[in-house]
Amino acid sequence: MLAISAVSLTIAASGVTFGYTVRYSNEVIAVVSSEAQYDKADAIVLSSMDKESASKAAISPKFGITLTVKNRLNTTEEIVDAIVDNNDEIVAATGIIVNDKVAFCVEGEKVNELIDARLKAYFVEGADNKSEFADNVKVERGYFLKSDMVDLETAKAYIDDLSVKTVSVVTSQVEIPYETKNIKTSEKPRGYSLITTKGENGITEKTEEIVKINGEVSSTTELSSKVIKEQVTRVVTVGTGVNYVSATTKANVASAGFICPISAGKYKVSAYYGDGRNHKGIDLAANRGTPIFAVQAGKVTYAGWDSDYGYNVVIEHLNGLKTRYAHANALCVSKGATVAQGDMIATVGSTGWSTGNHLHFEVIVNGVRVNPGPYIGLR
Repeated sequence: MLAISAVSLTIAASGVTFGYTVRYSNEVIAVVSSEAQYDKADAIVLSSMDKESASKAAISPKFGITLTVKNRLNTTEEIVDAIVDNNDEIVAATGIIVNDKVAFCVEGEKVNELIDARLKAYFVEGADNKSEFADNVKVERGYFLKSDMVDLETAKAYIDDLSVKTVSVVTSQVEIPYETKNIKTSEKPRGYSLITTKGENGITEKTEEIVKINGEVSSTTELSSKVIKEQVTRVVTVGTGVNYVSATTKANVASAGFICPISAGKYKVSAYYGDGRNHKGIDLAANRGTPIFAVQAGKVTYAGWDSDYGYNVVIEHLNGLKTRYAHANALCVSKGATVAQGDMIATVGSTGWSTGNHLHFEVIVNGVRVNPGPYIGLR
């Protein structure tokens, strides 16, 4: 007993200590102070792996007791390096872990740029943006299975396939269309129209939270809204009074003896002479194909196409009177023909510069277009 104690004291005094060799396939990869020190290093290597990967990578070493000098015992960090260097299944890399399972690993840390680009893919310019993966995604530097190693191109394809939720707080301005208010006055004749106040659109500033899944809008929530410019209502003065007819016009009307160019009950007046836009005729809205009649006997001086009037007919009557029938769908007479009062000369249409089926009817006295209303019993 005294001899053993003496040997131990001698060993301790010389700096020699007991240790354990760690063998992988009969190769000594490290000398540790205890099996617990190896277990600690092994746990560091396997800590970044999921259980399945860790079980694949795990190697059961063989330990052997040995005498060694204290400063020759390997540190825990050196043991970690030795385990990695001598395990063909393990590599030091950057791993992508999805829902607590290693998806893949790559060399270096370029993968961080790919992750950042994916998260910012659906950001709205000028907005307050934030995004996250739908899955639990982590990037860790550690030790992984070599079989999980991929190149950056493959890593990018995998990352770009991950689902991303993006929340953007967007502030925008939206126009509020102005309204129109008509003010009727009997002091102006029917057909009179004048804009007295120009309309202006208002502007509303609103802030919305827009949620997108992989760029597709999932929901939109209005956070705030305020009017930063009030709309201005357009005001239009519209005449409702009976058109004034001079004694001279009354005489001309009486002598002309015109009939209405469209049968009663087949039309309605859609625009009067003047009409606040220098309208030089009267518009009688009617169904397409409704017959148009000559208001008085005369000679057809024009029957054809015009870019403004479309298909139209001009008839010359007595006493310097002419009448025009415009925007017709079809013509029933030709230039040079003589017509009697009431003859069908055309049918209602919407040709030329027109926005709907109607007859644009004009009365021309000595080359001047006058109000045709009184001539056909309309004011």
